[in-house]
Amino acid sequence: MCISLCPTGILELSDELNMRIAYIPQVKEGKAKYCTGCRRCEYGCPDWCIYVLDEEEIKTKKAKT
Repeated sequence: MCISLCPTGILELSDELNMRIAYIPQVKEGKAKYCTGCRRCEYGCPDWCIYVLDEEEIKTKKAKT
């Protein structure tokens, strides 16, 4: 469902399964720069298996590790 909500079409199913034996969505290789950050995928995902981080959140997470 979250893949179909992406207005830029950059999401696809990975080969990895989650706890519910469902394939996890991922960003297509080389397409992350096309993400608009709208978070439609995050808000529309019924399994909460995808979330969007902005650049500041990524820097914060890297600093903590």
